[in-house]
Amino acid sequence: MLKAGDVFRAGKQGGVVGAFIKSRNKCIGVTAYHIIRLAGTKSITIGTARGEVISDWKAFDLAYFKTYGCEPTPLATPRLGPARLVNAMGERECSISDVGDLLGVVIGHADMPGPGESGTPLFQDGKVVGILSSINLNADRGTIISARVIEKGAEGLI
Repeated sequence: MLKAGDVFRAGKQGGVVGAFIKSRNKCIGVTAYHIIRLAGTKSITIGTARGEVISDWKAFDLAYFKTYGCEPTPLATPRLGPARLVNAMGERECSISDVGDLLGVVIGHADMPGPGESGTPLFQDGKVVGILSSINLNADRGTIISARVIEKGAEGLI
């Protein structure tokens, strides 16, 4: 069963599924749009499963794709304080420092996400509060798209 944090391939690019939203007869996945743009394809592969990008919200760096056989992701409103970035490659502790449509997180310099980790879900209390869009290595900070924005972008798709 597919779940938030799974790694996918799109062309020669890699990324992470930020969340799955259950629809009537399919799953809607979300990840960082810049991965899809760089890949130059709308087809993605998650393990042995296939998906197809069906929508994007470039202003928030989000891409939505459809697939089947997912575990729906519980989404929640973020709050200031401790959080964890979690994907199939591992997890890292961080702290939410700014809350809004875009969240700011502080991540330890020695533990910064690397290439292929865009889209990683950010968890608080076992629920996804956003997904990783970008990092600033000089400031040990990341930019996260909030769960509220993710849900808003998926409204017409489910």
